[in-house]
Amino acid sequence: MKQLTYRFEVSRTFDKQSSSFLETVFLKASLTKSISVKNMKNTRKTIFASILALLLAAQALAVLSPMALADESPENVQSLPAKCEQWGTTWYRFETPLITLIFPARGTKPMFLWWYTKDNSTIYVVKFQGVIEYLAIDKPYYRHRFHADNTTINVTLWGSYIEPKLYQKRYQFGNNWYMSRVEEFKELLSGLHRAYLPFSACNWTLTRPEYVEEKGYWTFNFTLTKVNGHPNLKFAENNIEIRCRFYNTTTTETPDPKYSDYNYTVAAGQLKFDFVVKHWEWNIDKINGFLRKCGLEIPESRTGLALWINMASIKLEDLPRAENEVRYQAEHQVETASQMREVIVNGERYTVSGNETSRDENPVQATLQLKERFRERIRLHFARGEKDVPVGFLEFVPWARLLHPNGTTYDYVNVTASYIAAGGHLRLFICYPYFGNYTLEHDPTIGLASAPLIPELITTKLLWILVGATVVIGVAVAAVKLLKKPVNILAVK
Repeated sequence: MKQLTYRFEVSRTFDKQSSSFLETVFLKASLTKSISVKNMKNTRKTIFASILALLLAAQALAVLSPMALADESPENVQSLPAKCEQWGTTWYRFETPLITLIFPARGTKPMFLWWYTKDNSTIYVVKFQGVIEYLAIDKPYYRHRFHADNTTINVTLWGSYIEPKLYQKRYQFGNNWYMSRVEEFKELLSGLHRAYLPFSACNWTLTRPEYVEEKGYWTFNFTLTKVNGHPNLKFAENNIEIRCRFYNTTTTETPDPKYSDYNYTVAAGQLKFDFVVKHWEWNIDKINGFLRKCGLEIPESRTGLALWINMASIKLEDLPRAENEVRYQAEHQVETASQMREVIVNGERYTVSGNETSRDENPVQATLQLKERFRERIRLHFARGEKDVPVGFLEFVPWARLLHPNGTTYDYVNVTASYIAAGGHLRLFICYPYFGNYTLEHDPTIGLASAPLIPELITTKLLWILVGATVVIGVAVAAVKLLKKPVNILAVK
């Protein structure tokens, strides 16, 4: 006897209106020859089992169902009228129909706040906290346990690498030579600069926003002009800049025309940064200067520089706290008021309500695995929960440009990142490998985007698909039961 066979097929089509993929379930069945009564009973059991399996699969199929999208898609906006003005005595403000963005008018610290113009109930905050020279002991990203300061270098590099190598040379050059090198190294450690340069301890100079008509953006710069209280970090003065561009029109940027593959698109209403570091004095260079006299060297790949950024979200009523922080150089006013609960890092949800800063930072896995880095970007979404309101984001390309003194490109280097929940806000560390005496240039961006795609358990369209498929199976059962003769079920769409 031939058996009754059923085959379920899922067809994927693209819905232009919702910009998403729809799943259509097809039921194909064929019945040939005659069926015995015994086999018919088994067939009915099979059919009913198929119905049950289909219904139980609804939740799984829903994952592939249309996603929730914002009514207004910021990514599709090609141009926006933008008005720039001083807002009170504390802020400059860019205002468009989509986004409103403010930043300190006196340039006291690089800090940016923005919100959806039609809904200011949630204000997104990005603060540039500082830069940290770190040791990449066994991971290619920043971890707070490995600051490249004298204490950590003494415990890690000296204890595990330098001292054992010097001790071996004692038999060649004598004990006096060895003891002299030990004392020289101790003196060297005392002259190293601190690993962390906090931007709040610096004076910043702000250039007034100016509109560049032929480019379709506003431009302004933050320049670190004075380091207070950290004499060994004076070399950073006038050598760290945050060059900002607020775009009125969607534009594709190519930093160097000779490397056309390295490009990115900035949408209208987004703020783009060129984070620039020149003439950084590396502690590892001073260590290697000592070691080379001893026939030793630490690989330069064992160190890097991290840009520390805090991401937070506050309510409108907490805006005076941010103003107080800007006006009086207070610390952590925004972070204390932050009500941020979740962030979505490249599609993965991460809870930030708890304080995990005693643990190791989490690597952004995408930055460690990307092969075609010039085609990708890393995005961190603020998570609000609403599906119809644009939400804030910060993103960056996983590569940075190294420049010669004349501004031409020397090389492109990989960029990694790590992050950690800090109790209502997120600490993000964008990590740059050792770049010697070249100029580093990297390009983070902030703005608004459609709410991250969240699968619905079951949609109306999917429900009708399941009902239709169930009806088809029911008809097959009735045909077998009542007619008891061959039935052909072709296809249902």
